[in-house]
Amino acid sequence: MSQKKPESTSRILADILTLIQKREYEPGERLPSEREFSERFGVGRGTIREALSVLERLRYLKRKPNSGIYLTSTPERASLETLGLFSELGLSLASDKLAEALEVRHIIEMHAVQLACERRTDDDLQLIASIVDRFDQADASRSHEVCELDFEFHMALFKAAHNTVLAQLVTPFYIMSAARRAIFFSDPDRCRKSNEQHRQLLEFLRERDVESAQRVLAMHIARVDAELRDISIGR
Repeated sequence: MSQKKPESTSRILADILTLIQKREYEPGERLPSEREFSERFGVGRGTIREALSVLERLRYLKRKPNSGIYLTSTPERASLETLGLFSELGLSLASDKLAEALEVRHIIEMHAVQLACERRTDDDLQLIASIVDRFDQADASRSHEVCELDFEFHMALFKAAHNTVLAQLVTPFYIMSAARRAIFFSDPDRCRKSNEQHRQLLEFLRERDVESAQRVLAMHIARVDAELRDISIGR
């Protein structure tokens, strides 16, 4: 998780990102100057500079001496942590970016469940079974707790795959969708259906049945992602 930022910096980060989204700046396009940002948002240039430094470290923008501030011309090189930052600040991704993120998560998880079927240990199965049991007993009115259990389940699948890099790759997508997932899991019927599929996945992991596990996971991800796209969040 990213280090907690001062409240003023977080607010200005959200303001800058919101402005960039609303103005629909193109890759490589010049952004307002520090002075212009300072005047627009009513804060000192030091606060603006700090916020811009965060975005520059994430390769979201670039500051060029004696030239100005530019949106990155190669958005594909921006850090995955940028997606987590949007969620941390309570900002919604554009619908096309959300769809792309969910698509990548699907690809990663489908491969992870294959590895999990091949590599899982008895300890892995025991951990996953304990999460599924706790999920069954969870109260949907505490949607953030249910959301965390769902995250634990999917991370346990990656643990069973015994590939930490895959887990590191997928974690930003869960952070990015945290607010939407909390709303999703406030519905008891959604909780029930999700954990039914979790339990099916557990059984196919026991049997090392890759084809069946991937089939259930594909249905699970498709059902959840379709509804996540329809859930709106705002600042």
